[in-house]
Amino acid sequence: MFAPALCVALVVSAPAKPTKKPEPAAAEDATQKAKEAFLAAQKLYKEARYADAIVRFEEAYALKPSPVLFYNIGRCHEQLGDVPKALRSYRDYLRMSPDAKDKDTVNDAIANLERRLREKGLQQLLVFADPPNAVIEVDGKVLGNSPASVELTAGNHKLVVKADGFETMERSFVMQVQRATEMTINLRPAAAKPVDPPPPPPPLVDAPKKDDGTKTANLTPQKDVTTPPGTEVSKGAEPPKKGRLWTWVAGGAAVAAAGAGVGLGVVAQNTAAQVPNAPIGMAPQQAQAAQGLATGANIAYGVAGAAAITAVVLFFVEGR
Repeated sequence: MFAPALCVALVVSAPAKPTKKPEPAAAEDATQKAKEAFLAAQKLYKEARYADAIVRFEEAYALKPSPVLFYNIGRCHEQLGDVPKALRSYRDYLRMSPDAKDKDTVNDAIANLERRLREKGLQQLLVFADPPNAVIEVDGKVLGNSPASVELTAGNHKLVVKADGFETMERSFVMQVQRATEMTINLRPAAAKPVDPPPPPPPLVDAPKKDDGTKTANLTPQKDVTTPPGTEVSKGAEPPKKGRLWTWVAGGAAVAAAGAGVGLGVVAQNTAAQVPNAPIGMAPQQAQAAQGLATGANIAYGVAGAAAITAVVLFFVEGR
């Protein structure tokens, strides 16, 4: 049996330290309301109205947190036959007050409750996690945030603890029913994800110009789509074109032959013009020389014509 007088003293004298110092009047008012709620809970407990007493004990804890209130809540759950909640409340009491004077008595109560669960083939699992807002799952069932408890049968089970910004922890374990099991899970911060490089800037495109009826060349170098795979066309250079080597050779021969024909014709005319004035006995020789030069000129003209025709034919053949 719990001692009501001891509980009142603990509620009033051992409140949890607030994060922010309250105003004196507000703190005094909260203490007074907590004391009233606690006294009301004691009365309800004596009247065996355990469920109502739990509500008032929890109200007192919200106003002035104190570990001993978990002990009283645990006593109410035990009287109601709710073994799991009684175990949880007793453990919360010892966790918050490890040096409690009634520690041995509470441990005996815990051992008795564990025995009652063991007789049903069950045992309690209590999980603490860091960060406290981590979500705890057992066998796919969400238990809530840390701390969380659940009653399990003996055998294989799976625990999952996860939180935003932390690596998810998955652990398989074997539950024993001899006594309750406690686990403390500390999640590791998740590694920062690599930042994707920014996309490359879009290629420059010439601004559209107003169509004035004339066509302008695109100054942006473009890749020849007909270039075989693995072959690149250097920027600023046009794709290579097929050559007309023999066309130029034939054309050059035609020009050279025509030039030679013209030159020989001129010399032949000059030689023939000097025949009347040639010295006695030399006229026949000059006339023969003029005739030979004229013949050479005609041959050169014939070669030039043939070479020109060949060049024209090669021009079309090599251009394919």
